[in-house]
Amino acid sequence: MSVVLVLGLALSSCGGDDAGAESGGADVEPSAEETSPEGGASDPEQSSGDGSEAEEPESSPTPVPASSDGPAQNWPEPEVPDEIYEETEEGALAALKYWFEAITYLQLTGEFEPVSAVSAPDCETCNNKIDQFYDLYEAEGGWYVAEGATTSDEIVSSITTGGNAGILFTLVEGGYAAHDTSGESLGEVTDETYAAEASLAYDGAQWWVLELSIADPQ
Repeated sequence: MSVVLVLGLALSSCGGDDAGAESGGADVEPSAEETSPEGGASDPEQSSGDGSEAEEPESSPTPVPASSDGPAQNWPEPEVPDEIYEETEEGALAALKYWFEAITYLQLTGEFEPVSAVSAPDCETCNNKIDQFYDLYEAEGGWYVAEGATTSDEIVSSITTGGNAGILFTLVEGGYAAHDTSGESLGEVTDETYAAEASLAYDGAQWWVLELSIADPQ
């Protein structure tokens, strides 16, 4: 089994020579949170005291998934788990899971800040993947339709005295398709499952992804 330092299958360029296969194209659209006044409200006929009526809180904009018609809109940024600030196995695992949530967010929105916030500066795989996805938005004005990546079967090694940890896991990278600024397809990548390993380090404040090694597809 050969080990590569590039996460998943990458579109080789933004031209028509990219690897072709059918993308699932099924973004999971998160439900917009519905807000409602808290319980205990007074009778609507009763004066509030100052003569003004309580205003209804504004609901969040409805997320719109990416499609061939355009990029995702109002897509929610993944929430940083508190565990990544703890020097524990749970913290290392939380950082890894968050990294993949953040890279999916980048792929769908072009926003790289969240994934950069947990990627070590010299993480080659991290930088390659960030550059790949960000470049389509920044340089080409295009976007991705993507299913995202998920991890499972994680096994965390013991944390060393230097704050390093290794995680063996299974990576399922969903299919994705790239589109240019006019919506034309630039290529598609099928979903794949990989055996993978991640190296992480705790710097006294939070966990960072140092490197990702991905084996050949299973």
